[in-house]
Amino acid sequence: MKKLVDVVDATPSKRLFLSIIADYDLNRAICELIDNALDIWVRNGRAAALSINIILDTNQQHISVIDDAGGVSESELSFVVGPGHTGTIDTDETIGIFGVGTKRAVVALAQDISIRTRQKDKTFLIEFDDDWIRESEEWELPVYEVDSIPQRTTHIQMYRLRKTITDEASSQLIDHLGATYSRFLSDDRVDIQIDGQSIEPITFYDWAYPPKYEPREYHGEIPTQDGCLVKVRALAGLTTESSPAGGEYGVYVYCNDRLIARALKTYDVGFTSGMAGKPHADISLARVILSLHGEARLMPWNSSKSDIDPSHEVFIALRQWLLHVVKDYTSLARRFSKYEGGWPENVFKYRDGEIHDVEIPSFPEVNTSYLPPLPRSKPRFASVVKQANKAVAKSKPWTIGLFESLIAVDWILKQSFEQRNRIVLILLDSTLEIAFKEYLVHESGARYSNQRLQRMFPDRTQVHQEVKKYAKISNPDWGKIGHFYDLRCQLIHQRASAAVSDRQIQDYRSVVERVLRKLFKLKFA
Repeated sequence: MKKLVDVVDATPSKRLFLSIIADYDLNRAICELIDNALDIWVRNGRAAALSINIILDTNQQHISVIDDAGGVSESELSFVVGPGHTGTIDTDETIGIFGVGTKRAVVALAQDISIRTRQKDKTFLIEFDDDWIRESEEWELPVYEVDSIPQRTTHIQMYRLRKTITDEASSQLIDHLGATYSRFLSDDRVDIQIDGQSIEPITFYDWAYPPKYEPREYHGEIPTQDGCLVKVRALAGLTTESSPAGGEYGVYVYCNDRLIARALKTYDVGFTSGMAGKPHADISLARVILSLHGEARLMPWNSSKSDIDPSHEVFIALRQWLLHVVKDYTSLARRFSKYEGGWPENVFKYRDGEIHDVEIPSFPEVNTSYLPPLPRSKPRFASVVKQANKAVAKSKPWTIGLFESLIAVDWILKQSFEQRNRIVLILLDSTLEIAFKEYLVHESGARYSNQRLQRMFPDRTQVHQEVKKYAKISNPDWGKIGHFYDLRCQLIHQRASAAVSDRQIQDYRSVVERVLRKLFKLKFA
């Protein structure tokens, strides 16, 4: 049985405006206002040029946003402040849909708001402030006719800002808008400015083309439960610059040409153990740029268009395919970093090529990235050496520091230190000196007291003569050992950076490796 007993008032409280202030920063709020202008421009057929100028007055702490997208008619003025009111039809391929963007954006930024708009003949003004929000639950606002502003324009002015705007905030906003609206800004008819300076589009297409593993462009469609279609295009590959600080790599998501997520590295897109792995410099070449087009209601974005909605049916349909693509390209980046020559030789030098086209018949059913089998993983030198000498290290623990020194040498040689060769030369020679001492004490069969060793080691010539009694080291190697010892002494006593070439360092490293093999049967392959 169902019996009507009462009704409840579900009118939203105006205080809901204040509840979202903490969720908005300058970047997100300004984007909401730009989104509205772009939606008007799109609904009008993109026929005319569009100019949006943001003025950040850091002295007076006041913000203005002026656009000539078309203005708001008198019959649509309620869309400016009414929660859920919007002029966008949810079947449009636009950005706005939720009907709350402008309202919460301006309230999040300022306590006093003035909005003037003119579509054709009349200019209308709406003003509201925190008092209107706090003191009454009435939703009516006076609409004034005021002196004319140019046709098809809207002027939004915000005073008594909630957060101080700085030059640094302005700089960050320029970068954010350049990336968020790069596809609109690439249209010569669209101009977004901050304080009169046009913003340049920021794109993410600096691809590398390693043979067999060139970028892939995937495309297809996703049917939704109500019979509509979302068009999908995605570019995936390795880039020509790494981001060890954790920056520009990961997944980029565009919905109807608006960037929603930049350099996303979360569990939802595969950055977790067992898939792509946790974010790390070793995988910082991998990039996937996902572009979706369709009705606004079908876009998998959150209500502020600042992130994806992982529970959305479109994202769920894409996720398994996306995980394969992210996993394979991050694994490829990691493997190429371990091969001889690293990324410079295996990735960066391939700056020209063709993007492979891949048609996806059904995204929910695809379980491959369509890449060829990945190159075999190359174990790290450190792991190989430690494993190869595991038995020796257990029976002769004094050898651990010797083979670990060569591991350290290889690591240093991969760094960009200005005095890299000088550091390595000293480390190699010190390793050799220690090796001779350990050999005489543990392997020669003779007895060497501490006093005898202390008298002998200040004179390396005497040390070499003593080792020659027991160890078979070739004369050419002894000659190189003496030469590099002299070079080390020059570095120490002359306090100068003697010229040491890469070739000399590799030569000396080979000598030290051969000596360690001879003296202790250590392995390095």
